[in-house]
Amino acid sequence: MNYRIKYYAPAILYVILIFALSSLNQQFVVNYSWSIDDFLLHFVEYNLYGVTLIWAVMKDKPGSELKTSYRLAVSIGALSAIADEFYQSFIPSRFSTIEDVVADVFGVILSIITFSLLMKIPVLERFRAHA
Repeated sequence: MNYRIKYYAPAILYVILIFALSSLNQQFVVNYSWSIDDFLLHFVEYNLYGVTLIWAVMKDKPGSELKTSYRLAVSIGALSAIADEFYQSFIPSRFSTIEDVVADVFGVILSIITFSLLMKIPVLERFRAHA
């Protein structure tokens, strides 16, 4: 049971951070986004979230079930993106768009590649294998 906290905590904390950022005033977000394109911000934010989701759902899966883990992580990420945009629609000064959802889902899908590359780093690979 304790190992699950180690694997699920990053994803849970990250989604809480996403919703906290969604609660911020739009002007604050614009001022501190360093003029980075909105699509790119959403993509990167959800790419990292996708990595934490894959990290969480892979623990109980043998290597032969990687596709199942990836599908589950992408599904959770897509549902989170939709929920986040829905939530933003109720925040004064914020707005929700389908383009943001597309960027979020695209980021989660590409997190499969990001995760695979990160797991090639020897320290992370050993940590994952022996956790």
